[in-house]
Amino acid sequence: MNKNKNKNYQKNLECEVGAQAAGVSRRRLLKGAAGVAALSTGLGIFATNSLAAKQVGRQGNVTLLRMARDIYPHDKLEDKYYQQVMGPLSDQSSSDDKTLKLITDGLARLETLSADRYGTNYLSIQSETDRVKILQSIESTDFFQKIKGSLMMGIYNNSELWPRFGFGGSSWEKGGYVNDPSYGKVDWF
Repeated sequence: MNKNKNKNYQKNLECEVGAQAAGVSRRRLLKGAAGVAALSTGLGIFATNSLAAKQVGRQGNVTLLRMARDIYPHDKLEDKYYQQVMGPLSDQSSSDDKTLKLITDGLARLETLSADRYGTNYLSIQSETDRVKILQSIESTDFFQKIKGSLMMGIYNNSELWPRFGFGGSSWEKGGYVNDPSYGKVDWF
């Protein structure tokens, strides 16, 4: 297995370098080898020095990041924003055994479903569509809802990210939406 891991790492590293040279988008790169490349560098959803990250392990931590990006796939958002918003959940997991068990059990179920359906772990599933099917099968679980809820509130309540979504923020200070200069100019609705 170690031999296969090294072979996969090398293959994914070559894919990543080739993708950058070919100008492949971040989403396309994430669909391919980025999960395993992230695993090798230790990146994940929880800060690597946190107790929660140590408890779920490096692969579990990276799986959570891939899961987060699959739930709210904003190509233009860097991983740091996903990590930033999961800080409170990391802290809670570090101090609350029930939350930690929810996450570790949820990750185990995610990996079992991935192995049963696709014969590999969640990170190694190449197709985003296939990963989403796995997530849809667990979306009613407390684990999925905990991750989704933490992400939703953290990403969409982050005023630093509002301009990236085309949202100008609260307008009550400006007299309400009718008096807002951007009122009626929304082109994505």
